[in-house]
Amino acid sequence: MENRNQRSKPNWWIPGIVLGFIALLYIALLTALPKYAGRMPLFALLFIIDWLVFADLRAFRQKLPRFASLSFGIFWWTPVSLLLVFLVGSVVVSLTHWPDWLRIYLPGVAVIALVSKTALFVGLLPSYAFRLLALFPFGKQSFIPGFFRRAGIFFRNTGIALSVLVFALMILGSTWGVYRFRVTETEVGIRNLPPELEGLRIVQLSDIHLGSWVSAKPLARAVSLVQGLNPDLVVFTGDMVNYSTAEVQGFEEVLAGIRAPLGVYAILGNHDYGDYTSWRNQADKEKNLTDMEIFYKKIGWNLLRNQSVIILKDSAEFLLSGVENWSATNRFRKYGDMQKTLQGAEIQSLNILLSHDPTHWDAEVKIKYPWFDLTLSGHTHGMQMGIDFSGIHWSPAKFLYEEWGGLYSSQGRTPDEDGYLYVNAGLGHIGYPGRIGIRPEISLLILKNIQEY
Repeated sequence: MENRNQRSKPNWWIPGIVLGFIALLYIALLTALPKYAGRMPLFALLFIIDWLVFADLRAFRQKLPRFASLSFGIFWWTPVSLLLVFLVGSVVVSLTHWPDWLRIYLPGVAVIALVSKTALFVGLLPSYAFRLLALFPFGKQSFIPGFFRRAGIFFRNTGIALSVLVFALMILGSTWGVYRFRVTETEVGIRNLPPELEGLRIVQLSDIHLGSWVSAKPLARAVSLVQGLNPDLVVFTGDMVNYSTAEVQGFEEVLAGIRAPLGVYAILGNHDYGDYTSWRNQADKEKNLTDMEIFYKKIGWNLLRNQSVIILKDSAEFLLSGVENWSATNRFRKYGDMQKTLQGAEIQSLNILLSHDPTHWDAEVKIKYPWFDLTLSGHTHGMQMGIDFSGIHWSPAKFLYEEWGGLYSSQGRTPDEDGYLYVNAGLGHIGYPGRIGIRPEISLLILKNIQEY
């Protein structure tokens, strides 16, 4: 029994070797493929969390029969191993050549398991704090060690319960919530809106991510919902695919079913440029983008690449501008050029901008182009999880994006310049193949004259 207890103690040299390997991989990628190197620090953090919790469960593991203990260890380390296979494998073999099910569900299974285990780690954090306190002289006095031990057991059980709850929610989100589409209707007050544009119905879609759909049937339901809203104009604010244009195959006919009297307009998102997979050469990557343009023409959507158009409704005109991906963060490449987008364009009584990343609104649009009445964005997905009911509107996306979902108004503008940003939570998904609380969204924006309020 004594030998087994000794074997159950964590071997701290193991994480040292693994972290050393991750560091070497990071350095190699930083030299050869810098855009992939950023994955390694996150993987290192997930591995550390995994190891700490695994070490904490050694008392539980030593009570199991040898075969059961071995099986538990294999089960425990499978998710992080799958994630490593995905991260490294996508560098060696382009994701465009992976089978759909493997590209979608390999990282998906890993994410579900790792998030659930991270929840267990969060529950254990107070226990770690008590153990640290026990090292100090006052922590060794009289009843304190026993109290710390009981507290540690309590928080360990709390962590297990939290982990089970998170796991159940993530499974539910990937089986039930993933295609539970939601139509949101929002009235947007525009000052001095021409009577002809009063009640203009704009349907916004965003972040379809076709590479994560294994069937066109759910998408057909979404298209039916869009057409049932009788839109005057339909706009799509980027991220049609995950990694390459090849993912659109099989979805062309369904998406071609979206029609509107004033047209369907789209822009590119950060995933549409082919920046998240490896290419044999630059010519292949450029062809991927050309194929994307051909796809939009085939389905009858108008792709705006740093371009503006004037749209006529009855006798009133309005400006619709579509800028390519522009982010205020260094995580995403800037393809957008507002000067090019507005070249030759004239300001109208109504001016609408399509810009995939909502950080663009704060960083540039409000400052240099305050006359845009409405900016439409996506990108955040609302992190695909959060709370959005009974007046509660919250998502962990708020820690990354000040404007992450819904309607926002600008601050400090003149009385004649009332600008708004609407951030769509996206129709599809990526990474985690599901949604919890933040449902896939179809936005209906109805324009009203602000003087009526």
